[in-house]
Amino acid sequence: MKMNYPAASHGISKARQQYKAISKQASGYGPAGQSKTTILFAILSVVLMFMFMTATTILCQDQKGPINKKNRLYTERENTIRVKVNKEFSIILDTNPTTGYQWQLANPLDEKILKLTSSDYKAPKTKRVGAGGKEVWTFKALAAGQTTISFKYVRPWEKDKEPEKSIAFAVNIDLE
Repeated sequence: MKMNYPAASHGISKARQQYKAISKQASGYGPAGQSKTTILFAILSVVLMFMFMTATTILCQDQKGPINKKNRLYTERENTIRVKVNKEFSIILDTNPTTGYQWQLANPLDEKILKLTSSDYKAPKTKRVGAGGKEVWTFKALAAGQTTISFKYVRPWEKDKEPEKSIAFAVNIDLE
């Protein structure tokens, strides 16, 4: 036998309606059914994106153009370098000094058209023992012409041993 309690079911239904109304208010839902948090997040995202784009434009430009044009970077995969007179460029080579190996110039540079301005080691961002880093060799083009930069990967104390690796870059220097 099924019992029917209309007063009780009406009270439960009203309680559910009140619960839903209170839950909506507590969770921050607005009249359109969207969360106030969602709306604030969208506004904040637009503002931050605008600020990022503005900052990027300001930082990446100087009065002559983008900063990256000042010093072009080349890796072991790029064996041909094209540069203009009085411009600098850098060659980045993988290295691991914990093995005793380091990059050296295999042949002297043609100092009439090319000058070595710096050679630096960049440690890896990891804290792993024995992780390799990068050697950054920076050169300045002095005069128009063609030359080759040759490197050898050696242990300096092993004088009679062949290099572990060798690499050469063809350099074409054009007038400004």
